[in-house]
Amino acid sequence: MENKSKMRKHVFVNVFSLIFVLVIGSLFYIQEVVASEDTDASILIDVHPKEYEYRDSYMQFTPELNNNYEFTATITNIGNKDLDVNVYPSVAISTMAGITYVENTENLMDKDYDFSKYVKITNDNGELKDGIVQVKANQSEDISVVVNLNKELDGEILGGLNFSQTLSEQKNENSADIVHVYEKVVLFRLKMNELDSEKEQDYGEFEFINSQNSIVLSFSVINNNPIVEYAESGPYKVINPKGDIISEGEFEEEVLTLTPVTKTKLNIPLVSDAELMSGEYQFIITVDGEEKITKFNYTKEELEEISKQVEDSNNVVVSQDSNIWVIVLLTAIVALLIITIILLYRKQKKV
Repeated sequence: MENKSKMRKHVFVNVFSLIFVLVIGSLFYIQEVVASEDTDASILIDVHPKEYEYRDSYMQFTPELNNNYEFTATITNIGNKDLDVNVYPSVAISTMAGITYVENTENLMDKDYDFSKYVKITNDNGELKDGIVQVKANQSEDISVVVNLNKELDGEILGGLNFSQTLSEQKNENSADIVHVYEKVVLFRLKMNELDSEKEQDYGEFEFINSQNSIVLSFSVINNNPIVEYAESGPYKVINPKGDIISEGEFEEEVLTLTPVTKTKLNIPLVSDAELMSGEYQFIITVDGEEKITKFNYTKEELEEISKQVEDSNNVVVSQDSNIWVIVLLTAIVALLIITIILLYRKQKKV
């Protein structure tokens, strides 16, 4: 608990330019938004009052129920062109690369902890149309942000206020269009009632997938607590239905941060020539000297899907149950024939 308390105070860093990749698909048309780290961004963001600012661009406070907390965000366009800035509240989600702030996600397990439910964004004309704020060249625009927690909750809510500027667009006839985006995120951490007790982390949604021409095991680390905490650390291994170890390694201590009541996707590599088959697998992680075992099953149909992907990968071997039973049956028939021939030969010899 001491490590968790220490982590909660120091886990966050200043976020000035959070850039992420979004893929928006509709039928056969896909628009791809690619991370950009150049200096072409021409927006500056300032949020005041600073009363609740824990660090630069990071607001932290304990909200009273049904009380309005009002902020003014000033968007300054330092460029020589008019801009459309997309503004929206976001949810904090853990990933293998760190914490990202997204508008919508299925990884948040309790929608009461969705920051956007408690945020209202307006300007002089009322609520924003499609979340867009128009800022003229070398001018500033103010927006009003009101946070109101209207439900009694334990733990904490972690979210953000995102300001997004499109830097460039690239149209492609035979592939996805590419959009470069700069994004500034102002973090909000609402700390409510302390938890009486904490639940254990769980593991689920196991799936073998093809990642960069290698089959890996993908699964979710599930934070059942409405608080920020570190993922469990320690050695792990995965055992197939035959009892062979097909993956092993170690999760380092205080590396992966889990956001409140969310699922975090992880991928772990398989050992060379790992054998996959239908049946029951075991994921085992040793935490504080004790083994924590999670079992998952893989069906024959799921195995067939993996078989198609293995054609482009040389790191695993897929065993089909049907083939095994055919081999066993043929072996039994051959053995029976040999025994019959021997018995007939001995009988004829005696005659």
